[in-house]
Amino acid sequence: MNNIAIWDQVFKENEWGKYPSTPVIRFIARNFYGEKNRGKIKILEVGSGVGANLWFCAREGFSVIALEGSEIAVNRMTKRFEDEGLLHTLIDTKVGDYFNTLDEIEDESIDAIIDVESLYCNSFIRTKEVIEKCFEKLKPNGVMLSLTFADKSWGFTGGECDYHAVFPEDGPMSGKGFSRYTTKNDIEKLYKLNDNKIERIEKQEYYYNQNNVIKEWIIEIKKLSVKEGRI
Repeated sequence: MNNIAIWDQVFKENEWGKYPSTPVIRFIARNFYGEKNRGKIKILEVGSGVGANLWFCAREGFSVIALEGSEIAVNRMTKRFEDEGLLHTLIDTKVGDYFNTLDEIEDESIDAIIDVESLYCNSFIRTKEVIEKCFEKLKPNGVMLSLTFADKSWGFTGGECDYHAVFPEDGPMSGKGFSRYTTKNDIEKLYKLNDNKIERIEKQEYYYNQNNVIKEWIIEIKKLSVKEGRI
């Protein structure tokens, strides 16, 4: 079973993901709360799930685009937007592998891209390719936020099936398919391109029963304008 099929089943069996991640709130507030016409700001999420992060953005008045592999998740998100009178903020939804659906997005049309624990489901090489596509879609001075599992997180142990990747047998990602962790040295290799700048790297940790810990990188990247000196 591939990761999309696995997550389709996860969303079918679980009622979760209703509220945004705190780093997403801070990211949006820091970059866009000063905008007078929020409806003109387009925010795209890769791996949007049931839309918790985009729901928050929509409630704040921004326009949103959802790219998600699970049709079940997208249908649940769309219904929530409809129930809460937010459908007018939902510019587009695309179901499928976002490596492919990103190609349907106009170049340099997006102000912000969000990844909250979705890119980790892809191999190192594929993740790099997706990030390159993301920056093709961002406007100059556009920004990207990526939350991704760090090395030594709970469950990310055992024999590697690919570069820094395992099929976790323990922890919250157990049974959820291919999972890749990111080391500090991996960050620049993955996210740094000729036309962008890594502006912020933070790490947060969640402890379970004092023994097990989930470690997560919080990475913010800005697409440079020509004036800022693209390489």
